[in-house]
Amino acid sequence: MVTVESIGELAQRTGTSRRMLRHWEELGLLAPAEVDDRTGRRRYAPAQAGRVRAIVALRSSGFGLDAIGDLLAAGLTHERLLTLLRERESELAARIAEASTALTQVRSRLRAVEEGHATTMTTTELTDLPEIRRTGVAETVTDETEIPGAVARLLTRLGVDGAALPHDVLLAYDGTTDESVITVSAALLTPEADDAGAPLAPAAAPVMLRAAEAAAVVHLPRRPASTADAWIAVDDAASARGRRTTGPYRQVLHADGTATLAAPTVPA
Repeated sequence: MVTVESIGELAQRTGTSRRMLRHWEELGLLAPAEVDDRTGRRRYAPAQAGRVRAIVALRSSGFGLDAIGDLLAAGLTHERLLTLLRERESELAARIAEASTALTQVRSRLRAVEEGHATTMTTTELTDLPEIRRTGVAETVTDETEIPGAVARLLTRLGVDGAALPHDVLLAYDGTTDESVITVSAALLTPEADDAGAPLAPAAAPVMLRAAEAAAVVHLPRRPASTADAWIAVDDAASARGRRTTGPYRQVLHADGTATLAAPTVPA
């Protein structure tokens, strides 16, 4: 008498599930050795565990069920085998390349965050900020993730290239007036641009920042790759000094490639 086992026993022995075995049966990947006509109960031969493990192994390698059907088919040809393996090789190579690129980006950001945080924690000063009155350009965003795009557009409206600034540029981020939006402003910091009292040109906007006491100020040797990450470091530096940053936040992009971040603070 041929020994058979239930679907539950086969699932338990192969580390799969009854549902998965039934699904594979529907796709023609696994046929029961016996099916009771009256109850519909399935019985499997012990040797079929090998086929189940083969399907599991191929799934772990990323093959789709259609490809697995071909790989396990009795009539599999050499050419079809090569095609299936080469397709999977290409898919895996593409995934590895994508993951490698992502890993490089994460490592680059990690190094920048670690270096920037160390610099900010040791060099941040608590000092006064002067009042600023300039004529510049501005737009509003509803989320911090929209700020980099807004800055790029504002620099274009100022007629400067963000990669090679001819003059220092002031950027201001103000979410204190309306908590639902952030006003992003930009203005040139040149003597001839100090004309806040003059009539505004079309699409121009006044950029006015109040003087502040005990502001957290840090001068960075190069512009941060992520300004958001840099502000997190400034917040930490202020906290270490018993202060909490508030807005509006100021950032100066210097023509020499350095940057200054400054934010008013209050006691924590």
